[in-house]
Amino acid sequence: MKPVKQYKLSKRLNMPIFEKCQTSKFALREQRNTKFKSFRRPMSRFGQQLIEKQKLRFSYGINEKNLKNYVSFSLKNQTKSREDSLLELLESRLDSVVYNSGFIPTRRMARQMISHGHFLVNGKKTKVPSRQIKMTDQISIREGSKKTTLFGQLTGSKPVRKATSFVKFDEKNFTISMEEVPKYLDSSIYDFATIFEFYLR
Repeated sequence: MKPVKQYKLSKRLNMPIFEKCQTSKFALREQRNTKFKSFRRPMSRFGQQLIEKQKLRFSYGINEKNLKNYVSFSLKNQTKSREDSLLELLESRLDSVVYNSGFIPTRRMARQMISHGHFLVNGKKTKVPSRQIKMTDQISIREGSKKTTLFGQLTGSKPVRKATSFVKFDEKNFTISMEEVPKYLDSSIYDFATIFEFYLR
């Protein structure tokens, strides 16, 4: 997705969902535009639900069919809350785990690397970014990929950000694993209750 399109989409959703929009420049522009937004007609409940759903979908880079399936599974899950179930499905995706390790700059880049067969799960190559990862799984880089210029730059530098609390990144061996199951908090930037309302309407 082009940077210009990412900026327009983030502005429309009123949230810097793409890494290139998570800058002080974007924040300042949004702050200056806030006074003009106050003159707009109040948004309908359906509009609010749609915006929240789109925030989540574009943030994780998934299509409508996948998100609908995740929500459907979460609503039927009897072992945990629907919010925890949905977050676990999203964060347990292979592309999410690789991105959350901290050494890949963007979620989209992580997804492309997986699609090109650069990663192994338990020693076997996979090209499926949506693959669900368990805490017993170990993710590593394919030996042939380590010799490429791209991975040479990544492995020779420090992580671009700190790994999330539920993902472990071993810089020495360059392996990734899930340490715990993520939990949904009321302070989450995504309003899951509103998203569930959208699909239950």
